[in-house]
Amino acid sequence: MEATPEDPVEPKPGGDAVVEPPSSSSSASTSAVELLGRATEIDGLPTLALVLVIVATSLYLLERLEPVLRPLLIAVLLCYLFLPSYHGLRRRTSPMIAFLLISCGFAVGATAIGRLVYHDLVTIDQNRPQYQKREAELERFFRKSVANLAPAADPKPTDAATAADADSEDSLAATLSQRLVRSASSAFVTIGLESIVIAFYMIFLLQTAAGLPDRIRSSFSSERAGRIMAIVESINRAVSDYLRVKVQASLMVALPVWALCLGFGVTGGATWGVITFFGNFLPYIGPLIAIVPPLAIAFLESTAAWPPLAFAAILLTIHGVTANVIEPAMTGKALGLNPLVVLIGLAFWSLLWGFVGMVLAVPLTVIFKIVLEHAPATRPLARLISEEGSP
Repeated sequence: MEATPEDPVEPKPGGDAVVEPPSSSSSASTSAVELLGRATEIDGLPTLALVLVIVATSLYLLERLEPVLRPLLIAVLLCYLFLPSYHGLRRRTSPMIAFLLISCGFAVGATAIGRLVYHDLVTIDQNRPQYQKREAELERFFRKSVANLAPAADPKPTDAATAADADSEDSLAATLSQRLVRSASSAFVTIGLESIVIAFYMIFLLQTAAGLPDRIRSSFSSERAGRIMAIVESINRAVSDYLRVKVQASLMVALPVWALCLGFGVTGGATWGVITFFGNFLPYIGPLIAIVPPLAIAFLESTAAWPPLAFAAILLTIHGVTANVIEPAMTGKALGLNPLVVLIGLAFWSLLWGFVGMVLAVPLTVIFKIVLEHAPATRPLARLISEEGSP
């Protein structure tokens, strides 16, 4: 009996098996599998493109919405600082009176410090001729010292060159002085207007924070609302503790610097204290910004050598003891962030919002890390950006 095309061909025992050519259906299925594999490999490209678009859009919005977002973030940080005091006052009086007391106290303190800083800047500008004269004396002293040690290394300038240098220095100093006073005036006007916006934000934020627990309990089941409230309260407590300790540590270094300037008669004590306070929020570069200006003023105002040297030694001791002993003892641990993450955060926020962004960079990064620590799904990210790998 001959085999028909419908009957299967069985291999003979001990013989070679009959190999059928691949059919069109099998080749089509193979091609489909290959295309599916390639599609799976290419599937990450749209996701990556979507992530890049989201990041670019976020950066654009952060830059364009700076006048709105910057006072909002400052108001949020101030609310975390004043929220315990606000809750304490609410137990004794009405919410509006509690907020007015906090706002008035903050406004009076900020206005007083602003007036002191402005007075210091005006005094420094008035003392500019004295600083220029002292600078010329120091320059001649160093030139003479270099000439005594290595005569060939100090070429003697001509009288015409000396006069030209003096004129250029005077014009440069006058220009810098005018820019300093103009920038200070503009900065005070900007700070005053932004403080009004921050005050309005704080009104609504404090009112919203007071009624948030009731809204959560009414929106979710009791079990789920309890879990949400526990997470929110732990995050709020951690953020408030960090900001409170950081502000206290900044005050503990700013107030001694102010007193030290008053004790040695260095002009601008209030200004250097304010710069030291905000510079303490900037790791690595903040102390450098806070130390150099008062040291320069101390050397320019003193005719003897030992007062500015003693001032420099005490100033460095204050910063060193506060940064390495007092602040770690208050916080119980270091900053907890990878130094590379801190530097990237400083560069990113300073590029977006300037000096205010630099001041807000580390607190925002620490708050972001605290939020990541309190969510099980994002806890590995908190370990990734922490200093020791474990939050």
